[in-house]
Amino acid sequence: MPLNVAAEPAGGTLPERKAALRRELLRRRGEMDSAQKAARDRKLCGRLCQLWRFREAEIILGYYPIGSEADIRPALLEALRRGKGLALPRCGSQKGEMDFYLVDSLEGLRPGAFGVPEPDPARCAALSLPARGPFLCLVPGLAFDRAGHRLGYGKGCYDRFLPRFPGGAVGICYEALLLDRLPRGRYDRAIPAVLTEDRFLDFRL
Repeated sequence: MPLNVAAEPAGGTLPERKAALRRELLRRRGEMDSAQKAARDRKLCGRLCQLWRFREAEIILGYYPIGSEADIRPALLEALRRGKGLALPRCGSQKGEMDFYLVDSLEGLRPGAFGVPEPDPARCAALSLPARGPFLCLVPGLAFDRAGHRLGYGKGCYDRFLPRFPGGAVGICYEALLLDRLPRGRYDRAIPAVLTEDRFLDFRL
């Protein structure tokens, strides 16, 4: 089933429009054929590993994919193979609270506040962020638009984390979920670049 979707539902408040679009996109992404999804994931991981931002970064801030999210685990394992540092997020009990912890594998993670596999703080060191450095944050999104605005899952974790993150950030989504325009408010923060299985878009150029 193609993932062609309307860019923005009409009517309602901004939170209502976002919620309606989120439900629709989750439904459609979840209906993707498994073989088609696997092929898209392979292409996306291949592009990610070739990205100069990925090659030059000393530490990758990744995410552990769940459900129908783009599966970037092969790229995370490749980062470890190349000797890069790899950090995964851990969400706190407060809404929007999120910190990253360094891991040396994708094993030994445990379900976190939202059921997502997370680093165990008893075994993993918290990532300390310097004023600047060769860091790259891979930002999961249900969808992005062509200005870099993101539709996430409504928890606000990355909205709060990214303004204090000194490194580069790249949004990750499927090409079919790169939309013309997403519902946005005055405080919504755009991502500077987005990677899909088909292309890389740098919105600063």
